[in-house]
Amino acid sequence: MGRKDREQATWEAEGQGQAPEVCVLCGREAPSMTDHHLIPKSQGRRQGVNLGEIPTVKMCAACQGYLSKTYSNAELANELNTVEAILAREDVQKFVKWVQKQPLTKGVRVH
Repeated sequence: MGRKDREQATWEAEGQGQAPEVCVLCGREAPSMTDHHLIPKSQGRRQGVNLGEIPTVKMCAACQGYLSKTYSNAELANELNTVEAILAREDVQKFVKWVQKQPLTKGVRVH
């Protein structure tokens, strides 16, 4: 479990000397991140890609949830398979701008 130092906006891992990871979309630091497959595993299998070869990036749960709820696996695989392509979307930019203002302790729900 981590404790957030609100003045410096950093996480101190209790009993662990690990630095927090940074989300590739929103840039927030968190004690744990999700591995986002740039090509969803289901689409990679259809394309004959070895699952170990599918590129992944670190994302916070809020950004990962937003992408999963907003886009289909086909859209993610065909149009949004790079961080640059994801960040080029206007709706993603609006979400990222909003989520950057949210504290990590707040559970962000994506509809």
